[in-house]
Amino acid sequence: MVTQNYNIEQEILFVDNSGRLDFESMKKYFSSLKDYSYKASVLYIIEDARKANVKFNSEHLLSLSKVLQKVSEKYEYVYHAVLLEERKNIAYAMMINQGIGVENYTLDVFSDESIALEWIRTQRYYYNEKTNNF
Repeated sequence: MVTQNYNIEQEILFVDNSGRLDFESMKKYFSSLKDYSYKASVLYIIEDARKANVKFNSEHLLSLSKVLQKVSEKYEYVYHAVLLEERKNIAYAMMINQGIGVENYTLDVFSDESIALEWIRTQRYYYNEKTNNF
């Protein structure tokens, strides 16, 4: 099950991925990330997938990467922090990140929510510094 909550004050999309995640549900979730483009030109995501039971295989990773490429077209930049614990899921996330292959989408893996949040804040700082959006 995927639940999403966009926090307006923090300008962060919080995602909770738990339970069974098959290829179609991941594709649908990734596609839904385009829905926030009216709220922000830069999308910051903290996704907690530590309780996810991934039921797709490595053959689907390129297709999922292509969905995230399409998402990137809607934003100036996407910073995506994923909380994971299981080794297979960490490897899948890293492979998806490599497959995205665009400069304006960064996905990184974390095991601690506070560190993921700090990473998001750091990315926001560097993005604002680079674009003079202070």
